[in-house]
Amino acid sequence: MKKITFIGRYAAVFLTVILFSSIIISCKEDEDDIVKPKTITDIIMQNSEFSILKEIVVANSLGDDLRSENITVFAPNDAAFKLSNITSATVNAMLPDSARAFVLKHIIKTNLSYQNLKDKPGNFNTVFADNIVLVEKSKTSDSTLVINKVANIITRDVNAANGRIQVVNRPLVMIK
Repeated sequence: MKKITFIGRYAAVFLTVILFSSIIISCKEDEDDIVKPKTITDIIMQNSEFSILKEIVVANSLGDDLRSENITVFAPNDAAFKLSNITSATVNAMLPDSARAFVLKHIIKTNLSYQNLKDKPGNFNTVFADNIVLVEKSKTSDSTLVINKVANIITRDVNAANGRIQVVNRPLVMIK
């Protein structure tokens, strides 16, 4: 029978401790490694479909308003703005409070899916003072929702960390 020497025992213990320590240390998640869910602001800033809306949000410092919790944004895409002959320059040329109101009138205070809106259409309070968004079913199609009698939801339920985006084919507020 071979004897394990005194140094051999300590070397084995030392290597075992190093092995378990490295396993424990390598399994820790760093804050930088965690993928954080995107907010509505992040989605609008990163999606080329919303470049006009992005310019309006940036020019009027509205990023924080789109980071509030549990909201639904009826976001017009670039095609919607072009269809309505509205540019970011047009909106940004408005008084700052009016440009801000333009965006805030597209945001309701509740996180609602397309199905929720379809099941219970009606009036929803926006984050802009005493303003409402009217959601109703289309008279021609049961699967289409009409927003403020001017827009349809064309892309449903874009999920974000703080709410949901319903992409619409027209802005909900017309500029004269």
